[in-house]
Amino acid sequence: MGRVLAVLGALALGFGGTHATVFPYTSICQQINGNITSASDVIFPLQALTYQKETEHWFLSSDQNASCVVRVGSARDIARVLQIIRDTQTPFAVQSGGHASNPGFSSTTGVHISLSLLDQVVLSPDRKTVEIGFGQTWADVYDKLEPLGLNVVGGRVIGPGIGGFTLGGGYSWKTNQFGLTCDTVELFNIVLPNGTITTASPTYNQDLFWALKGGKNRFGIVTSAVMRTHPQGHVWGGLRIYPSTSVPAVLNATRLFQTENTDPKAGLITTLEGGPLGTTALVLMFYDGPEKPPIFDLFDGIPFLTSSTLPNREWTNFIASFPAELKLNLRGTFASVSTSTFTARFLEAIKNETDTIGLTKGLRSGMTVSYDIEPFTQYGVHATDSAFPHADSPLPLNLYFSWASSIHDEYWYNRMKQSLAHLKQVAIEEGIYSDSFTSYPNYAISGTTAEELYGAANAERLRELRDIYDPAKVMDLAGGFEI
Repeated sequence: MGRVLAVLGALALGFGGTHATVFPYTSICQQINGNITSASDVIFPLQALTYQKETEHWFLSSDQNASCVVRVGSARDIARVLQIIRDTQTPFAVQSGGHASNPGFSSTTGVHISLSLLDQVVLSPDRKTVEIGFGQTWADVYDKLEPLGLNVVGGRVIGPGIGGFTLGGGYSWKTNQFGLTCDTVELFNIVLPNGTITTASPTYNQDLFWALKGGKNRFGIVTSAVMRTHPQGHVWGGLRIYPSTSVPAVLNATRLFQTENTDPKAGLITTLEGGPLGTTALVLMFYDGPEKPPIFDLFDGIPFLTSSTLPNREWTNFIASFPAELKLNLRGTFASVSTSTFTARFLEAIKNETDTIGLTKGLRSGMTVSYDIEPFTQYGVHATDSAFPHADSPLPLNLYFSWASSIHDEYWYNRMKQSLAHLKQVAIEEGIYSDSFTSYPNYAISGTTAEELYGAANAERLRELRDIYDPAKVMDLAGGFEI
């Protein structure tokens, strides 16, 4: 309710208040409103509740006051909107699920394009593929597929949207078995920046297909993707929370899990959370089968605070046990570095960072200091040719910081970059960092270069493709990582 009141307050000021909220592209919104069909609609700021729902993000710091929201319901309407944006050089944003952590990546003061009406889940006659609209979250898709006994390689929690997740690569609980989400895509449906409606696949627009697998939203607006399906039965898993006294043993078990696990159905995320009373550990455990496998015996005997690990769970029940829906009161960001494996020294360095930063986070309105350790198996055997290189099975470490006050933005961004640089140096010294490893696009902090995201060769190829598919650089008006 506080978020709604804040929106209403801003709108009140925008229409006669002393600190007016400015909506500079209202005339462009009105032009769009007169050129789209009934399949779509334009939402103006005075429609506060709907406007808020369509523009809110995981992080409050990713929000902006758009001049309007265009809720698109067809590719033809997207083409009309893009043509007006191109002709008027209007800044815009494209939002799927709202989990983009970087300001301006899916928000704007101009035209905010919401994909929320693109919510189709259409199964092929042979049940081997499914077309998924990019306006949904993974929870929406799982709810529709579970009654059919099917699944796709998608998000590990319920909140993220299909669009940004897939175009950024997509690490999943199924990655060990099938690769990243982008590796399972058979076809993308896309509206190019010039308004052309087309597709990209291994046999048509192959270069564009390559670019969309990790290249994010730099080549047009993707409306849906056709993904491979697989059968889904009951699973085992859940969350265990450990006190600070158990953290060393948890890290040792995590390291052994990485070196000893050979079962691609087993997955793990160990998260260290820093605070003034010390560092705690949250361990998310998953097995793609109804019973606990022996590999998780590594964690038996380590004292924990709470546990929700259960056998014979439905997939949707398992995913819903990790809350990751929109938070309405925090600022924050992610950052990432990848390694080939984990050494005891590298894990200890992560713990030291969590301890040190978490101890004093409250002095600068800090809320969350978190490091996610993700011990995948050699999933690179499933890698397809993609803009985001992952054939070497890099392991992405995710840094997640959040805070309450905008006056501390600069501090937290700088502190995160310092932590990232330190951990990268430790990884280099430990021999577990490769120059071929890049920053995972869905975890990368704003300002990450194309070379850091894709490597020099892939970055250059992406620039060449941008000049082919978007010579007018329309998509540059939408923010995002520069290529």
